[in-house]
Amino acid sequence: MPCAAARVARTRADALSIAGELGYPVALKIVSQAVTHKSDVGGVRLDLTDPEELRRAYDVLESRASAARVSMDGALVQRMVPRGVELFVGMTRDAQVGPLIAFGVGGTMVELFGDVVFRIAPLGRVDADEMIEGIRARRVLDGYRGAPRVDRDALRAVLLAVSRLAVEMTEVSELDLNPLVALGADGLLAVDARVRVGK
Repeated sequence: MPCAAARVARTRADALSIAGELGYPVALKIVSQAVTHKSDVGGVRLDLTDPEELRRAYDVLESRASAARVSMDGALVQRMVPRGVELFVGMTRDAQVGPLIAFGVGGTMVELFGDVVFRIAPLGRVDADEMIEGIRARRVLDGYRGAPRVDRDALRAVLLAVSRLAVEMTEVSELDLNPLVALGADGLLAVDARVRVGK
């Protein structure tokens, strides 16, 4: 899977060191077993351009975790990704039909709009293409209002890879790549992922 460069920091000092290695600007995201959606607890800080901003952002994440009464296991330091079209690719297992692959509009809007299509794995090329064209908001894939055009070949490759994972790694019960940011000619990058193993 194409992923943005990132590493987990257990302390503020670790975060500063990692950001220096990755290069600014960076994003900082809470790492906590108790948090499913980081934005729900204010656990994401973006476009941090220097060490002082990063120090303050780390302190903010600790404060917000404390206010939400969740443990903070550290923070993910991630190289900032340019703005693009936010998509969602996921996988879940249905007791009746087996692994289902999902695709739709991503980011924080995925649950609000529910513009997601599903297919049973394994997917073929035609299945993946039908999924891509099956969302109601498919116009966003074509460079809507100046946004980059989505590389459909790269998107199909991600859908087929998730399908293979679903078939070959039966211990994975859920997978979310959200957002999967489409960057035009630069392809796609997953900037957040959630994987559940077992039931």
